[in-house]
Amino acid sequence: MKVITYLFLTVSLLFFFSCGEEQQEEIHSAHNHPAPHGGQLVELGEHGSGFNLELVLHEQGFLQIYVLDAHVQNFVRISANSIDIEITDQNGTARIITCEPIEDPITGETVGNTSLFTSTERINEIIPLQGVINKIDIMEFPYENVEINFSGNQQNGLE
Repeated sequence: MKVITYLFLTVSLLFFFSCGEEQQEEIHSAHNHPAPHGGQLVELGEHGSGFNLELVLHEQGFLQIYVLDAHVQNFVRISANSIDIEITDQNGTARIITCEPIEDPITGETVGNTSLFTSTERINEIIPLQGVINKIDIMEFPYENVEINFSGNQQNGLE
């Protein structure tokens, strides 16, 4: 009898003190991840199950794109030959900013198996940068029409 009473009380307390759906949504909406390189994160897919791109303005004016996991803890290597961002410049002309894969002999990353891409041109004169990545494949997941609104690095001395 004591065991049944104990179980009933335990279940009742858990039910009474557990988070309701509204509280879970509030916790989820307040949950965010800091960008590891001081850049700006672009979330791909559902939070916690997709991926992130971290956009970083390199000190020499180039755009760097890091491909990261859902919780921004690990790099994710992809096989892309480039990441292309379609923008409209100040004259209203559509053009492409191409970010090429970067090899790293220390980590073993190669073209076709890397998590870092760098623009072939300096972008510091065209920030804020607004554009679209028409398509990017990460592992077996395709992402299309990824909006980019990059206003520079976070204020932590990396600009």
